[in-house]
Amino acid sequence: MQADALKKLAEAGRFEELARALAQAYPQGLVGEREALVTFLVNKVGLAHADAVRVAEALEAAGYAHHLPGERPRWIFTSKPVSLRALMRMLDQEYAEFVGEGDEDPREEALRFIASRLQVDRVVAEEILEGLAAAGYAELAYHAEAERDRYLFKFPEIFAMTYRV
Repeated sequence: MQADALKKLAEAGRFEELARALAQAYPQGLVGEREALVTFLVNKVGLAHADAVRVAEALEAAGYAHHLPGERPRWIFTSKPVSLRALMRMLDQEYAEFVGEGDEDPREEALRFIASRLQVDRVVAEEILEGLAAAGYAELAYHAEAERDRYLFKFPEIFAMTYRV
């Protein structure tokens, strides 16, 4: 999507459509620290700084934009509002029990968990998993107990501190 189209969506407050466009344009997220989203909205989309701050805050407050701090910081975008804080808790408390001992594809298993727990469709689950993997929060690894590969989710301490989890 062109910058002028993104600008029109932002200026009109059409945050769901803006988030959908950002998720499609940046499936692995927008690399950078917290200020990267505002910088992007100013430099690439053409918003005034004050408007960019307002739009970034609105996207985050609505659950469409999520900053993932850490070694590979980035903003990820979801076309539907989600709570990464809730997902982190669910992954920590429920994912190990959810994962079966069968031969289900690990990616499908992770997508099914995310979709069912956050009550989102597959597209949004893929947006989340892709963003988490790009930020280093999710990786495919061999699990000795299960004797097979499965996704390992790890949220660094900085995430818990940032989101007060």
